[in-house]
Amino acid sequence: MTRRFPPRSIEAKDVLRGRVEPNFVRVLTRLLAAHAMAEKLTAIGYQRALAATDRPALAAVIRKTLAEEQKHSRLVYAALAELGVSETQADRLLLTALKAPSFAAPRRFAERAAGELDLVMATISLDMTGLIMIGINYKESSYAPHARAAETIVAEEEEHQLFASSVLQDAARRFGVDALNAALREWLPDAVNFFGPPGSGFTFDCITYGLKERDNGELAELFVSMLERQARQAGLSLPGLTKDYPHALAS
Repeated sequence: MTRRFPPRSIEAKDVLRGRVEPNFVRVLTRLLAAHAMAEKLTAIGYQRALAATDRPALAAVIRKTLAEEQKHSRLVYAALAELGVSETQADRLLLTALKAPSFAAPRRFAERAAGELDLVMATISLDMTGLIMIGINYKESSYAPHARAAETIVAEEEEHQLFASSVLQDAARRFGVDALNAALREWLPDAVNFFGPPGSGFTFDCITYGLKERDNGELAELFVSMLERQARQAGLSLPGLTKDYPHALAS
């Protein structure tokens, strides 16, 4: 696919003055709304986790992560506001999308996750996947406000990735290999589906306009390969998944 716009070449004023075609604006708005919602749901999940923990050391980690996720959500909603789209309007655009498999992991964390083991799974399913999506797809976006927000987010999310690189080993010692393998079976399909369907028309438009760099399927494969290495180091085994989106347990 040929990229029509180079990184950081379009500002909000270009959109507002009609210098880009209407479909660019529609695709951009939907992409920003989805990103903002994912950050918001993740923050809600960390807020619930903070209220549930009674370990001071863990509470300090959660509190720091929560503040960052709330900041990230505000950054993306601010980019939407520059386009004249309020938070309420952006969220309304996603009423149908929120029911899709791509939002299952953040919704699960925000609505149903309970206990430290689910917190570990959320770190893997949302922080690790988010770093891949934002670092690869959005940091060099043609829409400069999104690229700048992504740069800030990645700088802070990289610290989460350092946490995630050892979190499986720590959790295996704390909860046991069997419990962690069972949790991976529950969370992994949703985590992989978080990247969205491969080869969609929406992603084609995003890549053509320079709003994304790579297809969802490529990023999902990268995530699984990274997680497999971490799982092996922790003595764990990842469950097999069905080939096609939405992914489910293979057996």
